[in-house]
Amino acid sequence: MSKSLAIIPARGGSKRFPGKNTALFRGKPLVEHAIDVARESGVFAAICVSSDDPQVLSIAKSKQVDIIHERPADLATDTAQLKTVCQTVLEGNPGYDSFGLLIPVSPLRTPEDIRKAHALLQSKDVNTVLSVVRYTHSPLRSFCLRDGYMHTFFGKEFMKPDQQLTPLYWHDGTVVFCKTNSFLKENDFCGTGTVPYEVEPGVSVNIDDPSELLLAEFLASHSV
Repeated sequence: MSKSLAIIPARGGSKRFPGKNTALFRGKPLVEHAIDVARESGVFAAICVSSDDPQVLSIAKSKQVDIIHERPADLATDTAQLKTVCQTVLEGNPGYDSFGLLIPVSPLRTPEDIRKAHALLQSKDVNTVLSVVRYTHSPLRSFCLRDGYMHTFFGKEFMKPDQQLTPLYWHDGTVVFCKTNSFLKENDFCGTGTVPYEVEPGVSVNIDDPSELLLAEFLASHSV
């Protein structure tokens, strides 16, 4: 049977939004929401919280998570990459054939999102499932400034109605699922065999500043 690990990264040093991983959303810290939704999904054999923040680590202990990864200084900098954190956690906790990355600042994810993304991973030809949102206005139609004048960035051949252009997507942070062996081999969240888990525009949010926390509260209170 598949044995999957939930990895919840919650570094404490955000400069744009200090303490964002412990900011309250609907009365609970964001990191607690991530722990709860991981448990409610029912797909994980264990949950790991990785942090350098004493408050985050205290919440993780109070929630009795299975693995508490106290980050060393080199993994708690502005330039530390999530893929390095995941690699360190997986190498220190072997035995999981897949893992799900759940960042606390995407609190609108549901247990069903996790279950559906995990189910997509079960195909033998799939190594990674990446949640994405389709651009409602294609960036292929972007402009830039050169010497103070407007120019098409990608070229005038892309200045067409959106429906005539190749659909483009961005990763929204809802969930990433990876097969462990493939991830450790390629060290990439979008390596070979990556498929999308599509999230509808307007129902996803990634909180990087206080205004986005207010947006998340609004979306949650107006969800059907």
